[in-house]
Amino acid sequence: MKAIVLLCLLHAVFGQEQTQFSWHGPVLTTPPADPNLNIMCSNDQAECGCCLMQKQMARMEELFNMTVKEMSQQLMHSKMTLNNIKNSRTAFSVALNNERSLTCFGPFSDDRGVPFKHVFLNLGNSYNVQTGIFTVPYSGVYNLAATVYSRSLVDLPQATCALLQLNGVAVAPLVEKNGLDSEDSNTVVVVKHLKAGDQVSVNLQKGCNICDDTTHYNTFTGFMLYAAEKA
Repeated sequence: MKAIVLLCLLHAVFGQEQTQFSWHGPVLTTPPADPNLNIMCSNDQAECGCCLMQKQMARMEELFNMTVKEMSQQLMHSKMTLNNIKNSRTAFSVALNNERSLTCFGPFSDDRGVPFKHVFLNLGNSYNVQTGIFTVPYSGVYNLAATVYSRSLVDLPQATCALLQLNGVAVAPLVEKNGLDSEDSNTVVVVKHLKAGDQVSVNLQKGCNICDDTTHYNTFTGFMLYAAEKA
């Protein structure tokens, strides 16, 4: 009897071409019944035990096959998601300049976009050094930050006045007008949902200036927190 059961088990385990495993737990299925099994069971108790074992092994094999198929699909989906995340990475960090001596941008008789020339990072190449504009490559939630610093080269009362802009519209002011000394600065950090194609920049208001050197007082930074079509 033991020898017969063992032979049945070995046949069920090693007689198959593929073994496959489920994220959602087992699903009971009933394999097609072999009409010869009932005859064997009715004639020989040992054969009957073998039949029952074969039925159980067939059921387990089908569950394993279903599970492996689901796992393969989940793995492929995970790989695609990971690739999309890698491809959509975007971040930039820039400073006004990298001059040895303090160099100012402005003042002007009109508002001007600030071209931050010194690049620390431009992952995805979405920041334009010539225009100072960051063009959003993928819709998502972004962290944006800007710091401006101005200084009067003749030690007169100074004011800092700039704007963080989205598509030409002010998002947050960068204004410091105490007028108590010859230098002022301001920083703003915002988190916003942006759409692909949106343009973010820092705009210097007329009559104001910002100054920088290798200390990098003036910076403009942005990076995507996560992709999202809607806020």
